[in-house]
Amino acid sequence: MMGENSISSPGDHDAHFAPPSPPSNTDHRHARWRPQSALLRTGPRISAPSRPVHTHDAAAPHPLDPRNVLIVGVCSAGKSTLARTLKEKGYKARTCAQEHSYVAYLWQLSKPDVLIYLDASLPTIRRRRRVRWPKSLLDEEHRRLSHARKHCDLYVHTDGLTPEDVASRVVNFLRNQKSEIRNQRLESGGHTAEAGDGMSQDVDSN
Repeated sequence: MMGENSISSPGDHDAHFAPPSPPSNTDHRHARWRPQSALLRTGPRISAPSRPVHTHDAAAPHPLDPRNVLIVGVCSAGKSTLARTLKEKGYKARTCAQEHSYVAYLWQLSKPDVLIYLDASLPTIRRRRRVRWPKSLLDEEHRRLSHARKHCDLYVHTDGLTPEDVASRVVNFLRNQKSEIRNQRLESGGHTAEAGDGMSQDVDSN
């Protein structure tokens, strides 16, 4: 029988029971090698206390305007760019792919407080997308957007406008509308008017 401190020889049949040799400096097979004596230690392991996680540290700042702003419109009208700019300015803005849906009231599922409609002509869309866009496709998108066009709060035709111009006109509208709602609340003795109660406003590039 082999003793505890004996070292097995190459011809020993029990050599495969011996503990593995420690890895060299260039051995990458073992990330952390522990000696055999360390594996035989008993007793509870004491770990360092973990740092508390504060979920509120990563919370997004409160929006400047609590209203939900929804943006619809034809392809290449600048919906995503406008939504990103409004978010950077503190508005709760998002887009809806109403132009790709056969469900005319898809935009209503988002329950927006303000509905913004962005439009563009066929030449402008072709220039922005750099493809030969057929007129029939634009006509179909306008048909799918007809319900949203009827109920939008602000319509902006983006031909000849830069993304900054579009964002500036939308922000001005949101600020003016917020002031009007505040005035209506004061005149009605505290009643808050809905964002879509009034007639929609059209903004052309001219």
